[in-house]
Amino acid sequence: MTDTLLDIRDLRIALPAGADRPYAVDGVSLTLRRDEILCIVGESGSGKSLLANAVMGLLPGAVRIAGGSLHFDGTDLARLDPEAYRKLRGRRIAMIFQEPMTALNPIMTVGEQIDELLVAHGMTDKASRRRRVIDLLAATELPEPELLYHAYPFRLSGGQRQRVMIAAALALEPDILIADEPTTALDVTTQKQILTLIRDLQARRRIAVLFITHDFGVVAEIAHRVAVMQWGKVVEEGAAADVLVRPHHPYTQRLVAAVHGLSARPELAAHAAEPLLEVVGLSKTFRTSQGLFVRRRREVHALRQVSLTIHRGETVGLVGESGSGKTTLGHAIVRLVDTDAGEIRFRGADILAQGGARLRATRARIQMVFQDPFASLNPRHSVGRILTETPRIHGVGKAEAETRARRLLELVGLDASAFGRYPHEFSGGQRQRIGIARALALEPELIVADEPVSALDVSVQGQVLDLLADIRKRLGLAMLFITHDLRVAAQVCDTIAVMRRGELVEIGPAAEVFGKPRHDYTRRLLASVPGAGWTDRPGTRLTAG
Repeated sequence: MTDTLLDIRDLRIALPAGADRPYAVDGVSLTLRRDEILCIVGESGSGKSLLANAVMGLLPGAVRIAGGSLHFDGTDLARLDPEAYRKLRGRRIAMIFQEPMTALNPIMTVGEQIDELLVAHGMTDKASRRRRVIDLLAATELPEPELLYHAYPFRLSGGQRQRVMIAAALALEPDILIADEPTTALDVTTQKQILTLIRDLQARRRIAVLFITHDFGVVAEIAHRVAVMQWGKVVEEGAAADVLVRPHHPYTQRLVAAVHGLSARPELAAHAAEPLLEVVGLSKTFRTSQGLFVRRRREVHALRQVSLTIHRGETVGLVGESGSGKTTLGHAIVRLVDTDAGEIRFRGADILAQGGARLRATRARIQMVFQDPFASLNPRHSVGRILTETPRIHGVGKAEAETRARRLLELVGLDASAFGRYPHEFSGGQRQRIGIARALALEPELIVADEPVSALDVSVQGQVLDLLADIRKRLGLAMLFITHDLRVAAQVCDTIAVMRRGELVEIGPAAEVFGKPRHDYTRRLLASVPGAGWTDRPGTRLTAG
Protein backbone atom coordinates (compact mmCIF):
# COMPACT_ATOMS: atom_id res chain seq x y z
CA MET A 1 0.00 0.00 0.00
CA THR A 2 1.56 3.29 -1.14
CA ASP A 3 1.99 6.24 1.23
CA THR A 4 0.48 8.60 -1.36
CA LEU A 5 -3.26 9.05 -0.92
CA LEU A 6 -3.87 11.88 -3.38
CA ASP A 7 -1.89 12.23 -6.60
CA ILE A 8 -2.70 15.29 -8.74
CA ARG A 9 -1.04 15.41 -12.14
CA ASP A 10 -1.04 18.40 -14.55
CA LEU A 11 -4.55 19.40 -13.44
CA ARG A 12 -6.31 22.12 -15.40
CA ILE A 13 -9.63 23.63 -14.31
CA ALA A 14 -11.23 25.78 -17.01
CA LEU A 15 -13.10 28.99 -16.22
CA PRO A 16 -16.14 30.18 -18.22
CA ALA A 17 -15.68 32.37 -21.28
CA GLY A 18 -15.07 35.99 -20.36
CA ALA A 19 -13.14 35.26 -17.14
CA ASP A 20 -9.89 37.08 -16.40
CA ARG A 21 -7.88 33.99 -17.45
CA PRO A 22 -8.65 30.68 -19.19
CA TYR A 23 -7.74 28.37 -16.28
CA ALA A 24 -8.39 28.75 -12.55
CA VAL A 25 -5.92 25.89 -11.95
CA ASP A 26 -3.27 25.55 -14.65
CA GLY A 27 -1.05 22.49 -14.78
CA VAL A 28 -0.89 21.78 -11.04
CA SER A 29 0.87 18.61 -9.84
CA LEU A 30 0.80 17.74 -6.13
CA THR A 31 0.84 14.72 -3.85
CA LEU A 32 -0.71 14.29 -0.40
CA ARG A 33 0.66 11.48 1.72
CA ARG A 34 -0.90 9.60 4.59
CA ASP A 35 -0.36 11.10 8.01
CA GLU A 36 0.70 14.58 6.86
CA ILE A 37 -0.63 18.14 6.67
CA LEU A 38 -0.10 19.84 3.31
CA CYS A 39 -0.86 23.58 3.31
CA ILE A 40 -1.79 25.24 0.03
CA VAL A 41 -1.09 28.96 0.35
CA GLY A 42 -2.04 31.83 -1.92
CA GLU A 43 -4.06 34.98 -2.22
CA SER A 44 -7.66 35.25 -3.38
CA GLY A 45 -7.87 34.19 -7.01
CA SER A 46 -4.87 31.86 -6.83
CA GLY A 47 -7.07 28.81 -7.46
CA LYS A 48 -6.50 27.07 -4.12
CA SER A 49 -10.18 26.76 -3.14
CA LEU A 50 -11.22 25.53 -6.60
CA LEU A 51 -8.47 22.91 -6.38
CA ALA A 52 -9.97 21.70 -3.07
CA ASN A 53 -13.48 21.72 -4.55
CA ALA A 54 -12.25 19.66 -7.50
CA VAL A 55 -10.97 17.01 -5.10
CA MET A 56 -14.38 16.99 -3.39
CA GLY A 57 -16.26 16.92 -6.71
CA LEU A 58 -17.96 20.22 -5.87
CA LEU A 59 -16.94 22.45 -8.76
CA PRO A 60 -19.52 25.06 -9.82
CA GLY A 61 -21.52 24.19 -12.93
CA ALA A 62 -19.73 26.66 -15.22
CA VAL A 63 -16.29 25.42 -14.13
CA ARG A 64 -14.90 22.11 -15.35
CA ILE A 65 -11.80 19.92 -15.26
CA ALA A 66 -10.18 20.44 -18.68
CA GLY A 67 -7.14 18.20 -18.34
CA GLY A 68 -4.89 16.17 -16.08
CA SER A 69 -5.78 13.62 -13.42
CA LEU A 70 -6.92 13.44 -9.78
CA HIS A 71 -6.07 10.03 -8.34
CA PHE A 72 -7.27 9.18 -4.85
CA ASP A 73 -5.94 5.85 -3.55
CA GLY A 74 -5.75 4.55 -7.13
CA THR A 75 -9.14 5.91 -8.29
CA ASP A 76 -9.28 8.73 -10.87
CA LEU A 77 -11.73 11.19 -9.30
CA ALA A 78 -12.11 13.12 -12.56
CA ARG A 79 -13.79 10.08 -14.14
CA LEU A 80 -16.16 9.15 -11.31
CA ASP A 81 -19.90 9.30 -11.94
CA PRO A 82 -22.01 11.36 -9.46
CA GLU A 83 -23.30 8.31 -7.55
CA ALA A 84 -19.82 6.89 -7.00
CA TYR A 85 -18.60 10.33 -5.89
CA ARG A 86 -21.48 10.63 -3.42
CA LYS A 87 -20.45 7.38 -1.75
CA LEU A 88 -16.83 8.56 -1.53
CA ARG A 89 -17.55 12.11 -0.38
CA GLY A 90 -17.85 12.31 3.39
CA ARG A 91 -16.84 8.69 3.95
CA ARG A 92 -13.27 8.84 2.62
CA ILE A 93 -12.77 12.52 1.72
CA ALA A 94 -14.38 15.18 3.93
CA MET A 95 -14.28 18.97 4.00
CA ILE A 96 -14.39 21.76 6.58
CA PHE A 97 -15.78 24.86 4.87
CA GLN A 98 -14.59 28.41 5.46
CA GLU A 99 -17.87 29.86 6.74
CA PRO A 100 -19.73 27.42 9.00
CA MET A 101 -22.81 29.62 9.35
CA THR A 102 -23.53 29.28 5.62
CA ALA A 103 -22.50 25.61 5.50
CA LEU A 104 -24.75 24.58 8.41
CA ASN A 105 -28.52 24.37 7.99
CA PRO A 106 -30.04 27.10 10.24
CA ILE A 107 -33.32 25.22 10.81
CA MET A 108 -31.75 21.92 11.89
CA THR A 109 -30.12 21.22 15.24
CA VAL A 110 -26.44 20.34 15.42
CA GLY A 111 -27.28 16.73 16.24
CA GLU A 112 -29.75 16.38 13.36
CA GLN A 113 -27.21 17.64 10.83
CA ILE A 114 -24.48 15.17 11.78
CA ASP A 115 -27.06 12.40 12.17
CA GLU A 116 -28.28 13.08 8.61
CA LEU A 117 -24.77 12.44 7.33
CA LEU A 118 -24.59 9.10 9.14
CA VAL A 119 -27.99 8.04 7.77
CA ALA A 120 -26.96 8.95 4.22
CA HIS A 121 -24.02 6.57 4.49
CA GLY A 122 -25.99 3.62 5.79
CA MET A 123 -25.87 3.84 9.59
CA THR A 124 -29.40 2.70 10.49
CA ASP A 125 -29.49 2.24 14.27
CA LYS A 126 -30.78 5.47 15.82
CA ALA A 127 -29.29 4.90 19.28
CA SER A 128 -25.87 4.13 17.78
CA ARG A 129 -26.02 7.25 15.65
CA ARG A 130 -26.88 9.42 18.65
CA ARG A 131 -23.96 8.00 20.65
CA ARG A 132 -21.69 8.57 17.66
CA VAL A 133 -22.74 12.21 17.28
CA ILE A 134 -22.27 12.94 20.99
CA ASP A 135 -18.85 11.24 20.92
CA LEU A 136 -17.84 13.37 17.93
CA LEU A 137 -18.93 16.59 19.66
CA ALA A 138 -16.95 15.56 22.73
CA ALA A 139 -13.89 14.68 20.59
CA THR A 140 -13.87 18.23 19.20
CA GLU A 141 -13.90 19.55 22.79
CA LEU A 142 -17.34 21.15 22.63
CA PRO A 143 -18.90 21.80 26.06
CA GLU A 144 -21.89 19.72 27.22
CA PRO A 145 -22.25 17.67 23.99
CA GLU A 146 -25.57 16.10 25.16
CA LEU A 147 -27.13 19.57 25.37
CA LEU A 148 -25.36 20.85 22.28
CA TYR A 149 -26.93 17.99 20.30
CA HIS A 150 -30.24 19.89 20.46
CA ALA A 151 -28.79 23.38 19.82
CA TYR A 152 -29.24 25.37 16.61
CA PRO A 153 -26.18 26.87 14.85
CA PHE A 154 -27.14 30.50 15.55
CA ARG A 155 -26.92 29.77 19.29
CA LEU A 156 -23.22 28.90 19.00
CA SER A 157 -20.14 31.09 18.79
CA GLY A 158 -18.02 31.16 15.62
CA GLY A 159 -15.45 28.84 17.14
CA GLN A 160 -18.12 26.39 18.32
CA ARG A 161 -19.73 26.32 14.87
CA GLN A 162 -16.36 25.55 13.34
CA ARG A 163 -15.91 22.68 15.80
CA VAL A 164 -19.31 21.32 14.73
CA MET A 165 -18.09 21.41 11.11
CA ILE A 166 -14.97 19.48 12.15
CA ALA A 167 -17.10 16.91 14.02
CA ALA A 168 -19.27 16.43 10.92
CA ALA A 169 -16.22 16.06 8.70
CA LEU A 170 -14.79 13.37 10.99
CA ALA A 171 -18.09 11.50 11.38
CA LEU A 172 -17.20 8.72 8.93
CA GLU A 173 -13.48 8.66 9.76
CA PRO A 174 -12.23 9.85 6.34
CA ASP A 175 -8.76 9.25 4.96
CA ILE A 176 -8.43 12.88 3.78
CA LEU A 177 -9.68 16.00 5.55
CA ILE A 178 -9.81 19.19 3.47
CA ALA A 179 -9.89 22.41 5.50
CA ASP A 180 -10.70 25.53 3.44
CA GLU A 181 -9.65 28.65 5.39
CA PRO A 182 -11.24 27.29 8.59
CA THR A 183 -9.81 29.98 10.91
CA THR A 184 -9.84 33.17 8.79
CA ALA A 185 -12.68 34.95 10.62
CA LEU A 186 -11.78 33.77 14.14
CA ASP A 187 -9.99 35.68 16.89
CA VAL A 188 -6.50 34.56 17.87
CA THR A 189 -7.36 32.39 20.88
CA THR A 190 -10.16 30.57 19.04
CA GLN A 191 -7.92 30.26 15.99
CA LYS A 192 -5.21 28.72 18.14
CA GLN A 193 -7.70 26.24 19.62
CA ILE A 194 -8.99 25.17 16.18
CA LEU A 195 -5.48 24.76 14.74
CA THR A 196 -4.40 22.73 17.77
CA LEU A 197 -7.54 20.60 17.50
CA ILE A 198 -6.97 19.85 13.80
CA ARG A 199 -3.31 19.05 14.40
CA ASP A 200 -4.09 16.75 17.35
CA LEU A 201 -6.93 14.97 15.53
CA GLN A 202 -4.70 14.47 12.50
CA ALA A 203 -1.95 12.93 14.59
CA ARG A 204 -4.30 10.81 16.69
CA ARG A 205 -6.34 9.46 13.77
CA ARG A 206 -3.40 9.38 11.33
CA ILE A 207 -5.29 11.06 8.50
CA ALA A 208 -4.06 13.30 5.69
CA VAL A 209 -5.02 17.00 5.83
CA LEU A 210 -5.16 19.38 2.87
CA PHE A 211 -5.23 22.82 4.54
CA ILE A 212 -6.11 25.89 2.43
CA THR A 213 -4.97 29.28 3.76
CA HIS A 214 -3.59 32.68 2.77
CA ASP A 215 -1.71 33.17 6.07
CA PHE A 216 1.86 31.99 6.51
CA GLY A 217 1.46 32.42 10.26
CA VAL A 218 -1.08 29.58 10.14
CA VAL A 219 1.32 27.57 7.95
CA ALA A 220 4.03 27.94 10.58
CA GLU A 221 1.63 26.62 13.20
CA ILE A 222 0.35 23.51 11.45
CA ALA A 223 2.05 22.48 8.17
CA HIS A 224 4.41 19.61 7.36
CA ARG A 225 4.69 20.63 3.70
CA VAL A 226 3.70 23.76 1.78
CA ALA A 227 2.62 24.44 -1.81
CA VAL A 228 2.37 28.10 -2.86
CA MET A 229 -0.11 28.99 -5.62
CA GLN A 230 -0.24 32.13 -7.74
CA TRP A 231 -2.70 32.63 -10.61
CA GLY A 232 -3.51 28.94 -10.83
CA LYS A 233 0.05 27.62 -10.79
CA VAL A 234 2.19 26.11 -8.02
CA VAL A 235 5.23 28.41 -7.87
CA GLU A 236 6.98 26.81 -4.89
CA GLU A 237 6.70 23.58 -2.92
CA GLY A 238 8.67 22.02 -0.10
CA ALA A 239 8.95 21.21 3.58
CA ALA A 240 7.35 23.89 5.77
CA ALA A 241 10.60 24.60 7.60
CA ASP A 242 12.41 25.29 4.32
CA VAL A 243 9.71 27.44 2.67
CA LEU A 244 9.12 29.50 5.82
CA VAL A 245 12.80 30.25 6.46
CA ARG A 246 14.28 30.19 2.95
CA PRO A 247 11.57 30.94 0.35
CA HIS A 248 12.92 30.95 -3.20
CA HIS A 249 10.18 32.35 -5.43
CA PRO A 250 9.66 36.15 -5.34
CA TYR A 251 5.91 35.68 -4.77
CA THR A 252 6.55 33.43 -1.76
CA GLN A 253 9.07 35.91 -0.44
CA ARG A 254 6.47 38.67 -0.75
CA LEU A 255 3.83 36.64 1.11
CA VAL A 256 6.29 35.73 3.87
CA ALA A 257 7.42 39.34 4.18
CA ALA A 258 3.79 40.41 4.61
CA VAL A 259 3.53 38.41 7.87
CA HIS A 260 4.95 40.76 10.46
CA GLY A 261 6.05 39.88 13.94
CA LEU A 262 4.65 41.20 17.19
CA SER A 263 7.33 43.84 17.69
CA ALA A 264 5.60 47.21 17.55
CA ARG A 265 6.84 49.72 14.99
CA PRO A 266 8.35 52.97 16.16
CA GLU A 267 5.71 55.61 16.67
CA LEU A 268 4.27 56.38 13.23
CA ALA A 269 3.50 60.04 13.94
CA ALA A 270 3.69 62.37 16.89
CA HIS A 271 0.34 63.15 18.45
CA ALA A 272 -0.82 66.18 20.36
CA ALA A 273 -0.91 66.29 24.13
CA GLU A 274 -4.54 67.41 24.39
CA PRO A 275 -7.22 64.71 24.15
CA LEU A 276 -9.55 64.66 21.17
CA LEU A 277 -11.89 61.94 22.49
CA GLU A 278 -12.44 60.90 26.10
CA VAL A 279 -14.58 57.90 27.01
CA VAL A 280 -15.42 58.02 30.71
CA GLY A 281 -17.10 55.18 32.66
CA LEU A 282 -19.05 53.89 29.65
CA SER A 283 -21.42 50.97 30.31
CA LYS A 284 -23.81 49.04 28.09
CA THR A 285 -25.91 45.96 28.85
CA PHE A 286 -27.90 44.11 26.20
CA ARG A 287 -31.05 42.42 27.48
CA THR A 288 -33.00 39.78 25.58
CA SER A 289 -35.87 37.40 26.37
CA GLN A 290 -35.67 33.67 25.62
CA GLY A 291 -38.23 30.87 25.56
CA LEU A 292 -41.69 30.49 24.01
CA PHE A 293 -43.68 29.73 27.16
CA VAL A 294 -41.36 30.64 30.04
CA ARG A 295 -39.76 34.01 29.39
CA ARG A 296 -36.20 34.16 30.67
CA ARG A 297 -34.18 37.35 30.71
CA ARG A 298 -30.62 37.17 29.41
CA GLU A 299 -28.15 39.95 30.07
CA VAL A 300 -24.86 40.56 28.29
CA HIS A 301 -22.60 43.22 29.81
CA ALA A 302 -20.95 44.47 26.62
CA LEU A 303 -19.24 47.46 28.28
CA ARG A 304 -18.32 47.75 31.96
CA GLN A 305 -17.12 51.17 33.12
CA VAL A 306 -14.84 51.63 30.10
CA SER A 307 -12.58 54.70 30.10
CA LEU A 308 -10.30 55.54 27.16
CA THR A 309 -8.55 58.60 25.76
CA ILE A 310 -7.51 59.27 22.15
CA HIS A 311 -5.30 62.27 21.41
CA ARG A 312 -5.16 64.24 18.18
CA GLY A 313 -3.04 62.34 15.66
CA GLU A 314 -2.94 59.16 17.77
CA THR A 315 -3.94 55.64 16.72
CA VAL A 316 -5.32 53.53 19.55
CA GLY A 317 -5.64 49.81 18.87
CA LEU A 318 -8.57 48.08 20.56
CA VAL A 319 -7.87 44.34 20.71
CA GLY A 320 -9.59 41.32 22.23
CA GLU A 321 -11.56 38.20 21.40
CA SER A 322 -14.99 38.12 19.75
CA GLY A 323 -17.59 39.19 22.30
CA SER A 324 -15.15 41.33 24.28
CA GLY A 325 -17.08 44.54 23.52
CA LYS A 326 -14.73 46.10 20.96
CA THR A 327 -17.31 46.73 18.25
CA THR A 328 -19.93 47.88 20.78
CA LEU A 329 -17.51 50.56 21.98
CA GLY A 330 -16.82 51.65 18.40
CA HIS A 331 -20.52 51.83 17.60
CA ALA A 332 -21.19 53.78 20.80
CA ILE A 333 -18.59 56.39 19.84
CA VAL A 334 -20.28 57.02 16.48
CA ARG A 335 -23.71 56.91 18.18
CA LEU A 336 -24.92 53.71 16.47
CA VAL A 337 -25.57 52.18 19.91
CA ASP A 338 -27.20 53.85 22.92
CA THR A 339 -25.39 53.42 26.24
CA ASP A 340 -26.59 52.99 29.82
CA ALA A 341 -24.05 55.14 31.68
CA GLY A 342 -20.93 57.21 31.19
CA GLU A 343 -19.76 60.01 28.91
CA ILE A 344 -18.15 60.31 25.45
CA ARG A 345 -16.46 63.70 25.22
CA PHE A 346 -15.37 64.92 21.80
CA ARG A 347 -13.45 68.20 21.94
CA GLY A 348 -14.61 68.43 25.55
CA ALA A 349 -18.35 68.17 24.83
CA ASP A 350 -20.36 65.06 25.79
CA ILE A 351 -21.79 63.79 22.51
CA LEU A 352 -24.26 61.55 24.38
CA ALA A 353 -26.08 64.71 25.45
CA GLN A 354 -26.22 66.10 21.92
CA GLY A 355 -29.06 65.91 19.44
CA GLY A 356 -30.33 67.47 16.22
CA ALA A 357 -28.02 69.77 14.27
CA ARG A 358 -25.31 69.68 16.94
CA LEU A 359 -25.06 65.88 16.85
CA ARG A 360 -25.09 65.94 13.05
CA ALA A 361 -22.14 68.34 13.08
CA THR A 362 -20.24 66.12 15.52
CA ARG A 363 -20.91 63.02 13.45
CA ALA A 364 -19.28 64.74 10.50
CA ARG A 365 -16.07 64.92 12.56
CA ILE A 366 -16.19 61.22 13.56
CA GLN A 367 -16.48 58.69 10.74
CA MET A 368 -16.37 54.89 10.57
CA VAL A 369 -14.73 52.32 8.30
CA PHE A 370 -16.73 49.09 8.52
CA GLN A 371 -15.43 45.53 8.53
CA ASP A 372 -17.19 44.30 5.39
CA PRO A 373 -17.00 46.91 2.61
CA PHE A 374 -19.27 44.94 0.31
CA ALA A 375 -22.07 44.90 2.89
CA SER A 376 -21.60 48.55 3.85
CA LEU A 377 -21.51 49.96 0.28
CA ASN A 378 -24.83 50.31 -1.53
CA PRO A 379 -24.60 47.97 -4.56
CA ARG A 380 -27.06 50.12 -6.52
CA HIS A 381 -24.99 53.29 -6.13
CA SER A 382 -21.93 54.19 -8.17
CA VAL A 383 -18.72 55.00 -6.34
CA GLY A 384 -19.19 58.64 -7.26
CA ARG A 385 -22.61 58.75 -5.64
CA ILE A 386 -21.32 56.88 -2.56
CA LEU A 387 -18.57 59.46 -2.07
CA THR A 388 -20.67 62.56 -2.76
CA GLU A 389 -23.97 61.69 -1.09
CA THR A 390 -22.98 62.38 2.53
CA PRO A 391 -21.10 65.66 1.82
CA ARG A 392 -24.14 66.93 -0.09
CA ILE A 393 -26.40 66.06 2.86
CA HIS A 394 -24.06 68.19 4.99
CA GLY A 395 -24.38 71.19 2.66
CA VAL A 396 -21.46 70.73 0.26
CA GLY A 397 -22.33 71.77 -3.30
CA LYS A 398 -22.44 69.20 -6.09
CA ALA A 399 -19.36 70.45 -7.95
CA GLU A 400 -17.28 70.70 -4.77
CA ALA A 401 -18.44 67.24 -3.59
CA GLU A 402 -17.45 65.67 -6.91
CA THR A 403 -14.08 67.42 -6.93
CA ARG A 404 -13.47 66.22 -3.38
CA ALA A 405 -14.52 62.65 -4.30
CA ARG A 406 -12.12 62.48 -7.24
CA ARG A 407 -9.34 63.79 -5.02
CA LEU A 408 -10.15 61.10 -2.43
CA LEU A 409 -10.02 58.35 -5.07
CA GLU A 410 -6.52 59.50 -5.95
CA LEU A 411 -5.60 59.65 -2.26
CA VAL A 412 -6.62 56.02 -1.66
CA GLY A 413 -4.83 54.82 -4.79
CA LEU A 414 -7.78 54.24 -7.16
CA ASP A 415 -8.01 55.33 -10.77
CA ALA A 416 -10.29 58.25 -11.65
CA SER A 417 -12.43 55.85 -13.73
CA ALA A 418 -13.63 54.28 -10.46
CA PHE A 419 -15.96 57.27 -10.02
CA GLY A 420 -18.57 55.85 -12.42
CA ARG A 421 -18.25 52.18 -11.49
CA TYR A 422 -20.14 50.04 -8.94
CA PRO A 423 -18.88 48.17 -5.83
CA HIS A 424 -19.21 44.68 -7.39
CA GLU A 425 -16.67 45.68 -10.06
CA PHE A 426 -13.87 45.93 -7.50
CA SER A 427 -11.77 43.48 -5.49
CA GLY A 428 -12.11 43.26 -1.70
CA GLY A 429 -9.07 45.45 -1.14
CA GLN A 430 -10.32 48.05 -3.61
CA ARG A 431 -13.76 48.09 -1.96
CA GLN A 432 -12.10 48.73 1.38
CA ARG A 433 -10.24 51.66 -0.18
CA ILE A 434 -13.63 53.03 -1.29
CA GLY A 435 -14.89 52.59 2.29
CA ILE A 436 -11.89 54.56 3.56
CA ALA A 437 -12.49 57.28 0.97
CA ARG A 438 -16.13 57.54 2.06
CA ALA A 439 -15.05 57.93 5.70
CA LEU A 440 -12.73 60.77 4.65
CA ALA A 441 -15.35 62.57 2.54
CA LEU A 442 -16.40 64.89 5.38
CA GLU A 443 -12.79 65.60 6.42
CA PRO A 444 -13.16 64.05 9.90
CA GLU A 445 -10.77 64.39 12.81
CA LEU A 446 -11.35 60.85 14.14
CA ILE A 447 -11.89 57.58 12.29
CA VAL A 448 -13.26 54.45 13.95
CA ALA A 449 -11.96 51.50 11.88
CA ASP A 450 -13.74 48.26 12.78
CA GLU A 451 -11.70 45.23 11.62
CA PRO A 452 -10.94 47.00 8.29
CA VAL A 453 -8.51 44.35 6.99
CA SER A 454 -9.64 41.09 8.64
CA ALA A 455 -11.21 39.69 5.44
CA LEU A 456 -8.27 40.61 3.17
CA ASP A 457 -5.25 38.65 1.96
CA VAL A 458 -2.02 39.40 3.81
CA SER A 459 -0.43 41.39 0.98
CA VAL A 460 -3.65 43.41 0.43
CA GLN A 461 -3.80 43.92 4.20
CA GLY A 462 -0.35 45.44 4.01
CA GLN A 463 -1.40 47.82 1.24
CA VAL A 464 -4.50 49.00 3.15
CA LEU A 465 -2.55 49.39 6.40
CA ASP A 466 0.16 51.40 4.64
CA LEU A 467 -2.60 53.54 3.12
CA LEU A 468 -4.16 54.20 6.54
CA ALA A 469 -0.76 55.08 8.03
CA ASP A 470 -0.02 57.46 5.15
CA ILE A 471 -3.43 59.15 5.38
CA ARG A 472 -3.07 59.53 9.11
CA LYS A 473 0.35 61.16 8.70
CA ARG A 474 -0.74 63.49 5.89
CA LEU A 475 -4.07 64.55 7.38
CA GLY A 476 -3.22 64.42 11.09
CA LEU A 477 -6.11 62.06 11.83
CA ALA A 478 -6.75 60.25 15.09
CA MET A 479 -7.94 56.66 14.83
CA LEU A 480 -9.56 53.97 16.95
CA PHE A 481 -8.42 50.77 15.24
CA ILE A 482 -10.50 47.76 16.27
CA THR A 483 -8.96 44.38 15.50
CA HIS A 484 -8.53 40.82 16.77
CA ASP A 485 -5.25 40.49 14.81
CA LEU A 486 -2.40 41.44 17.12
CA ARG A 487 0.12 41.49 14.26
CA VAL A 488 -1.94 44.16 12.51
CA ALA A 489 -2.24 46.17 15.73
CA ALA A 490 1.54 46.03 16.19
CA GLN A 491 2.03 47.61 12.77
CA VAL A 492 -0.31 50.59 12.94
CA CYS A 493 -1.04 51.51 16.56
CA ASP A 494 0.72 53.85 19.00
CA THR A 495 -1.34 52.72 21.98
CA ILE A 496 -2.92 49.33 22.66
CA ALA A 497 -6.07 48.85 24.75
CA VAL A 498 -6.97 45.24 25.58
CA MET A 499 -10.63 44.35 26.18
CA ARG A 500 -12.03 41.27 27.86
CA ARG A 501 -15.71 40.66 28.61
CA GLY A 502 -16.59 44.34 28.39
CA GLU A 503 -13.67 45.61 30.49
CA LEU A 504 -10.39 47.29 29.59
CA VAL A 505 -7.85 45.07 31.31
CA GLU A 506 -4.67 46.72 30.00
CA ILE A 507 -3.73 49.89 28.15
CA GLY A 508 -0.38 51.40 27.29
CA PRO A 509 2.16 52.17 24.54
CA ALA A 510 2.23 49.43 21.90
CA ALA A 511 5.88 48.58 22.54
CA GLU A 512 5.20 48.06 26.24
CA VAL A 513 2.00 46.05 25.85
CA PHE A 514 3.53 43.73 23.25
CA GLY A 515 6.99 43.63 24.83
CA LYS A 516 6.09 43.38 28.53
CA PRO A 517 2.36 42.64 28.92
CA ARG A 518 1.14 43.00 32.50
CA HIS A 519 -2.19 41.18 32.41
CA ASP A 520 -2.51 37.40 32.11
CA TYR A 521 -5.18 37.80 29.43
CA THR A 522 -2.86 39.93 27.26
CA ARG A 523 -0.12 37.33 27.64
CA ARG A 524 -2.57 34.62 26.60
CA LEU A 525 -3.61 36.57 23.51
CA LEU A 526 0.01 37.06 22.48
CA ALA A 527 0.81 33.39 23.01
CA SER A 528 -2.13 32.43 20.77
CA VAL A 529 -0.94 34.28 17.65
CA PRO A 530 -0.37 31.59 14.98
CA GLY A 531 3.29 31.24 14.11
CA ALA A 532 4.42 33.80 16.68
CA GLY A 533 7.55 31.79 17.41
CA TRP A 534 8.45 31.79 13.71
CA THR A 535 7.85 35.49 13.01
CA ASP A 536 9.70 36.67 16.11
CA ARG A 537 12.66 34.27 15.81
CA PRO A 538 15.87 36.08 14.74
CA GLY A 539 17.11 35.27 11.26
CA THR A 540 13.81 34.05 9.82
CA ARG A 541 12.35 37.33 8.60
CA LEU A 542 12.89 38.86 5.19
CA THR A 543 11.94 42.30 6.44
CA ALA A 544 11.90 43.88 9.86
CA GLY A 545 8.59 43.29 11.58
